[in-house]
Amino acid sequence: MQDHEFEPDRGSRELRELGAFVPPGEQFPRLEKPPSRIERARRSLTRLRFASLLRPVGPLPLIVIIALFLPAAASVVTSVAIGIARAHAAATPPRLGQGALETSSNWAGYVASGARFTSVSATWRVPPVKAGTQPTEVAALWVGLDGRGTSTLEQIGTLSGTLGGSPAFEVWYEVVPQPPVYERLAIKPGDSVTASVTTNGDGAFTLFIRNNTTGGTFSTLQPSRGAELVTAEVVAEAPATISGPAPLPDFGTIGFTNARANGRPIGTFTWDRLSMSSGTTLQAVTAPLGRDAGSFSVAWKHE
Repeated sequence: MQDHEFEPDRGSRELRELGAFVPPGEQFPRLEKPPSRIERARRSLTRLRFASLLRPVGPLPLIVIIALFLPAAASVVTSVAIGIARAHAAATPPRLGQGALETSSNWAGYVASGARFTSVSATWRVPPVKAGTQPTEVAALWVGLDGRGTSTLEQIGTLSGTLGGSPAFEVWYEVVPQPPVYERLAIKPGDSVTASVTTNGDGAFTLFIRNNTTGGTFSTLQPSRGAELVTAEVVAEAPATISGPAPLPDFGTIGFTNARANGRPIGTFTWDRLSMSSGTTLQAVTAPLGRDAGSFSVAWKHE
């Protein structure tokens, strides 16, 4: 296959992973045995991010209930008003923030902006994948803070696909500019997982993931001193090699639920709905947000 250079979207910053490029002065870690085929394929992967303009946050939902106060029946009126308020709140969905539709070369999902973000979380099922035409085809599902228009990104999630022809379903995290780290928390297709990234704003981030099916968990505390905390993401990504995004495996349709930022549904902030495309070929389509403003799906279309 002819080699070619990949030029990311305007404003993007291509990240390297251990094994794809080693700057002068750095060395590969010593291995006691030759790397496996999966390890060799894994080291060929890197990750991409891209930049965009931020939009002002939209109006927040407000429910105003006015009740007449009758001195002779104050307790009755108060209890009735509380009951009406609770019923109305349960029946009224969150109000969506301002949104825009965009395409990306390697992301599909939702990006929230217009606030200072200190937490993001979501739940999804590890998707099975169908064998494609390439030995390495991967889809990374994750939640993260920053990464769009910033030099930092704190993210954690799952990977589904094939690496060097071998099936791969793994848990990983990444704190840019450091390379991704793969963990040994067991996952398999169909498992429900919940992932989150949180910080108190002091430059320390807790990256957490739970296999809701088995009960297994992983958590790590990582520094990211330059984090700007300007975006929050729930994304399906096509990780990239040094020559461009890897082929996207057929994962069917992925459902993300309870996607939240700062404890609120992600759709109540200013948001961008991203679908993935390679040139004129649509690879993955992101559906509109659900009634709860925190659920959506991403459907595979093409490698």
